Amino acid sequence: MPLRARSDVPEQETWDLRPLFLSVEDWETAVERIPALAEELIKQSDSQEWRTPKDLVRCLQLHDELRRLCINTDRYAMSRFAEDATSNEAQTLMGKAQLALQRCGEASEHLRAAIRRLPTNTLAAWRQDAEIVVYATYLERVEQERAHTLHDEAERALAALAGNIGVPSGVYEAATGADMRFRNAHDGSGNEVAVTPFALLMNIETSADTKFRHDAYQSVIDGLRPYQHTLARALAGKIQGDVAAARLRNYDSVFHMLQMADMGGTISANQVDPEHYFMVQDVMLKELAPHMRRYMRLRKRVLNLDRPLLCDAKAPLVPLSGAQMSFAQARSLILKAAEPLGSVYTDILERAFDERWIYWGRNAGNWNGAFCGESSVHPYVFSPFGGGMYDVFVLGHELGHAVHLSLACASELPTNLAFSCLFIETPSTLMEHMIANRLIATAADATSRAQVRMMQMFTFHHDFVTHQTEAEILRRLYSLADKGRPLSTEVFRQTSRQVLSEFWGDEIELDEGADLYWMRQPHYYMGLYPYTYAVGLTASTILAERFAAGETALIEDWIRVLSEGAGKSPLALFRAVGLDMDTPEPYRRAIRHVGAIIDELETVFTTG
Repeated sequence: MPLRARSDVPEQETWDLRPLFLSVEDWETAVERIPALAEELIKQSDSQEWRTPKDLVRCLQLHDELRRLCINTDRYAMSRFAEDATSNEAQTLMGKAQLALQRCGEASEHLRAAIRRLPTNTLAAWRQDAEIVVYATYLERVEQERAHTLHDEAERALAALAGNIGVPSGVYEAATGADMRFRNAHDGSGNEVAVTPFALLMNIETSADTKFRHDAYQSVIDGLRPYQHTLARALAGKIQGDVAAARLRNYDSVFHMLQMADMGGTISANQVDPEHYFMVQDVMLKELAPHMRRYMRLRKRVLNLDRPLLCDAKAPLVPLSGAQMSFAQARSLILKAAEPLGSVYTDILERAFDERWIYWGRNAGNWNGAFCGESSVHPYVFSPFGGGMYDVFVLGHELGHAVHLSLACASELPTNLAFSCLFIETPSTLMEHMIANRLIATAADATSRAQVRMMQMFTFHHDFVTHQTEAEILRRLYSLADKGRPLSTEVFRQTSRQVLSEFWGDEIELDEGADLYWMRQPHYYMGLYPYTYAVGLTASTILAERFAAGETALIEDWIRVLSEGAGKSPLALFRAVGLDMDTPEPYRRAIRHVGAIIDELETVFTTG
């Protein structure tokens, strides 16, 4: 049955964008203001006439106005595009918004450069001014750049080439999204199903239909194979470009730069030494592997898999296509699940439902995936809802982001607004845990309980296995490049196979899909980003245990941390709720939690 058109989606299944802009015409008026504001900020930043703190204040306040406008116009355009990416109007809005964001980014860099030109003692004195002290978070980030800033001509040259930095990831997106062709796979009923690497990762690998999984997996391999040399050059260019930038900017290594430099937009640096990255990787891959191999052995026995492939590593032990849930029922479940987090949480969630922050309709042209994005009025959530358990967890995940963004954006100026990837997945995955806890508490039988546990294992597999094997592959590739070693197609293939072999041992048969593993995700073009998933999910796992144990004092601490979630370093945020995320113990505790879930599943499927 074909999906309905966007115009046929009932209003109650869509979001209300009017708090952002009443109409497209109002949006056009706003976006047309951006070039003039950006030009004025550039003019004031480059004037070389800053003599008092008031001069800096004027620029910072102008930057607030510009950034607020850019965030809101981008949120509106992205929201319209997500509804229906085939809409000519939505495509036009996105194009205009991206041009405006580029101009905003240029102006922001001029401001940062002007601040870096101030003598250190002058900036330190000015930061005591009452009107400047509120920008302490932003100014601290700029100050940290000083040691890695080149002279003005070099910075201008690099800024002029900034558009080329994103070319490798653009090549990947164009190749996988437009050029590659994947034949349709057939499910157990003989139906043809469209296949993409994203669909394989998010839906197909968790199907209970083994024949379908294998057919779709082979389709992805066949589609990726002809592009391996092209994408090898793209990824090598990205990695080698990062290495060159780290040397130009006098970082100790490329890993130091990737941990300490802001990623742009509202994404801040991880602000931790590379040793943190190495520690998380070592603990996760070495100590989680025995548990996941044990889970694979259980899967082989229950599903009668003689020679399991990578596409079998997430296969459910029993089908999860049980009773469907209406959106109203999902709302009720999520609100009930969030009650241990306190009334501030549930009040925000109720607003999200009542005020239509959420687009949950399914229609032709929907953007692939789900997201939550900030704005100056409130966050917006895109989460097309099909009524399955997976849809409920995804909706809860994005609403976890919404609570965080709602609190953080309300307490921070636009200029200060920046979120660390090390922290940002904690509130979202915490909501997944809370939903699971509620479902476990109300499960009617052992099978229902096991289905919830398998949903949890999908999340643990995604963040602890998929993303951490990606992170380990990147660790080895960046190490090679940092040592001046060339990166070829064969190096990518061998590195992928070696990492997967070390993790899975003999429990999975590694075929060509293992060799092409590095081609399946865009995360390889995002520096060390994949490892941050392990940090966020580890923290939320422990927090969920503490909330379930009735630790009521944690409620106030957690709300305060979320409100500060755009202004402090991630490790400081974690410490404020009693988590020392720079030590191995939290990660080992989360791994023990995974092991306990597998213990429970082994018991169910041994005695059942």
